[in-house]
Amino acid sequence: MELRHLRTVVAIARHGSFTKAGEELHLAQSAVSQQLSRLEAELGITLFTRSSRSVELTAEGELVLDYAQRVISEVDGLRDELDEIAGLLRGDLRLGGMWPTGLYDLYAVIADFHEQHPGVAIHFVEGTQEDLLGQIRGDELDAIFTAVDPDALGDEFAATLLSEEEFVCTLPVGHPLAALDHVTFQQLAGLDLVTYRENSALRRRFEQTLGDHGLTPRNAFICTEMAAVRTLVSKGMGVAVIPRSAAEEPGPPIELRPIGPQPFTWPVALVWRARRRQPPAAKAFLALAIARADAATPPVRLVA
Repeated sequence: MELRHLRTVVAIARHGSFTKAGEELHLAQSAVSQQLSRLEAELGITLFTRSSRSVELTAEGELVLDYAQRVISEVDGLRDELDEIAGLLRGDLRLGGMWPTGLYDLYAVIADFHEQHPGVAIHFVEGTQEDLLGQIRGDELDAIFTAVDPDALGDEFAATLLSEEEFVCTLPVGHPLAALDHVTFQQLAGLDLVTYRENSALRRRFEQTLGDHGLTPRNAFICTEMAAVRTLVSKGMGVAVIPRSAAEEPGPPIELRPIGPQPFTWPVALVWRARRRQPPAAKAFLALAIARADAATPPVRLVA
């Protein structure tokens, strides 16, 4: 049994495809099949069931995959720690995020990390909250930035709240509600809303809050990009609920009002897998990101 055989099992399981596993490992599909066959012959079991449409782990394959992931993690961890001892912090940093990150200046943190550790290759992907948490769970990402309450994640993940920002109601210029000090959830439920795609964490948070008040939104226009939502509001297509920092970005004229009487907020948390041995690059980034959040004041932005 060789380490490359275990990496092949992990790659096939991750992609559910011999072709895509070969692309990740820089091997021809025939070489991937050959390595898997050798390992199956040595162990005397079948690791995957293959059909013309899918590649799925067997029960024995699930067990081997679990061990393979741990072995690879330990070997990679050894290499990383040897690099640390030699003063060579290098490798890959794999981050994920969803927008907006509100008051937390993620771009500045990434830039500062790159300046401190120029040998580390930084990879950043965007995705939905479920996709990003799944990639953290599978060790495909080192850390993510997402809108979640850290206390609601459970023991599988570790998280720290970076900032919490006020949601506001954005209105076309001259809208009757602009004459009020704040807009209530009851008033919002009676208006045509410009909202986000169904798997948007921002939309889910808003609709869940409306549901807690026994209300249902009237979604008149669905859009996927926040600047476009803001523009559609300016053009009179409806009203929208967005974080204040996004509402205050330059763009077509709009009016905004707080949502009340109690503030409605958007949390941004840094999340990583709790029981994972973090590689050096991830460990250094987490330390920097958390220190930057601790130094920021105030962590919550509410406008009276």
